[in-house]
Amino acid sequence: MLTVLVLSLGSFRQAGIVAAVAIGSIGMALFSLKAFGSLLGFMAIVGTMGLVGVAINGAIIVLSAFNKDPQARQGVPKAVQAVVVEATRHVLTTTITTMVGFVPLLSDGDPFWQPLAIAIAGGVGGSPILALYFTPAAYLLLKQPRLKQPRNNRSTPALSPS
Repeated sequence: MLTVLVLSLGSFRQAGIVAAVAIGSIGMALFSLKAFGSLLGFMAIVGTMGLVGVAINGAIIVLSAFNKDPQARQGVPKAVQAVVVEATRHVLTTTITTMVGFVPLLSDGDPFWQPLAIAIAGGVGGSPILALYFTPAAYLLLKQPRLKQPRNNRSTPALSPS
């Protein structure tokens, strides 16, 4: 998966952003299980693994859109904002359709399938936050020019006694 991400995005750093989104989505699944009072069993773990693929999809959409826009690729904040606004529709559509698809399993109350549905629906429900807020912020942090620090402290003037 890492190889495909690096080859498609053209950057190890952007693949790192996607990995951070994957870890964040696992946290959201665990939070959802805790909030709904469900157990972390086999089906919840399977649901969490399935969730990661759906959650990173939003980050990949946003990063791909950044790579297509010349100004966003250079880290211009206004261009990044415009790209995120345009990608919002795609991310929200994916999120809503996935969550609605799990409503029957959530409402059934079956103790076997419900933890899977809670993990996936809860994690996917939080994935737009990762895709639309965390991903652009991390992208801009990686695109900022690095400030060079002076090698010694002689560059600061000495204070004269008053």
